[in-house]
Amino acid sequence: MKIVRINLILLGLVIGAAIGLLLGWVVYPRQLRIATPKDLHSEYRDKYVVMVAAAYSRDGDLERARIRLDKLGADNVLDTTTSQAQRWAAAGRSDFDVSVLAELALALSSDDLETESASADIPISTMLPKVTSTVTPYPTVVVVSPVPTLALLDEYMLLDKTVICDEQMDKPIIKVYVIDAVGNPIPGVQLRIDWTTGSDMFSTGLHPDIGIGYGDFTIDPKQVYTLQVGNSTNPIYGLTSEPCRQGDSDEFAGSISVTWQREG
Repeated sequence: MKIVRINLILLGLVIGAAIGLLLGWVVYPRQLRIATPKDLHSEYRDKYVVMVAAAYSRDGDLERARIRLDKLGADNVLDTTTSQAQRWAAAGRSDFDVSVLAELALALSSDDLETESASADIPISTMLPKVTSTVTPYPTVVVVSPVPTLALLDEYMLLDKTVICDEQMDKPIIKVYVIDAVGNPIPGVQLRIDWTTGSDMFSTGLHPDIGIGYGDFTIDPKQVYTLQVGNSTNPIYGLTSEPCRQGDSDEFAGSISVTWQREG
């Protein structure tokens, strides 16, 4: 009797295991699929972006970096990279991580600006609707639809412009700080500077040790400059080095600090 009971228990275990395997493998099989970057937890998504940025810093292939970032399923890869650079800089992450993130954000921003510039160069004649007129004994009125205008993506408000008197500086510079609507620094913002004999471009984010929303440009005390941030329609005119003196020291050329805030 005892042997029969043991056999029944063993038979029950075997039947139970068989039913479990049948349900797991045949009736309700688990659907296996390869995980993609957009399926990652937010922590690992951030690490993925850093790896993409580090790869771009090494090979300089922006198109490949875009393709990799697109796999995250984000609406705007520039916003994704910029916001992470801001968060990691504020959290005191490693200089390398913040630097490669800022570098990638700068490259993405530059590429977007070139695309906008190419769109803005479309001749107006190609944007006008084709008008056909019919000859009649009476004057005809031709109604032309308004030419669509290209909306500016960003507008910036000047928050501060001050003279810096620091005789420790070898040459005067223009220091630029760019922040968003809530005060976070923005890397990758293009800045255009013009003077009577030339022009140049620089950007924020190239000095993460100072700040990812910081950029600077060395100026000639004898020149007068115009400075434009991004695609803003309100540049600053008449920027020039002011003479400074500290105590009984000799007079020296002062620097300029400018702070812009992106609206919206």
